[in-house]
Amino acid sequence: MKKMLCAAMAAAMVMGTCASVFADGIGVSVNDNLIEAQGVIVESRTLVPVRGVFEELGYSVDWDAETKTATLTGEKTVVIQSGGTTFTVDGEEITPEVPQQIIEDRFMLPLRAIGEAVGAAVDWDAETKTVIITTDGAEVVEDTTEETTEHTGGLKIGGVQEL
Repeated sequence: MKKMLCAAMAAAMVMGTCASVFADGIGVSVNDNLIEAQGVIVESRTLVPVRGVFEELGYSVDWDAETKTATLTGEKTVVIQSGGTTFTVDGEEITPEVPQQIIEDRFMLPLRAIGEAVGAAVDWDAETKTVIITTDGAEVVEDTTEETTEHTGGLKIGGVQEL
């Protein structure tokens, strides 16, 4: 009986931890198109789904299940391995603030890293809890609300809130 109770408590704790990662359900918009998969917040950083974002940006996505590596081919070539501390863009190494990882069967990459990878502007709409990724010279709207700082870790570069 004690073993069953302990097992039930352990399961509840694990589920509670997982639920807190996904509780915020972050919307992701790429060039004004809302993608199906949602982003998550991990260690105060927003992670977004690699496949949905890069396909919307016009990249082809190839997945190697054995090495857990995604190769994204478009204007640039991006190679990302799950759990890695770096990824490459046209052979140049980039170190994201939190590692890329698989969450609920989706390969997730820190939002800021996507901006660095493809030269996209990133923004946060605090009211709708939506990440906004734009390319082709789109302007980044300054948003310095407290809620934005809470969700993005409060990084500001050049007066623009970075996610």
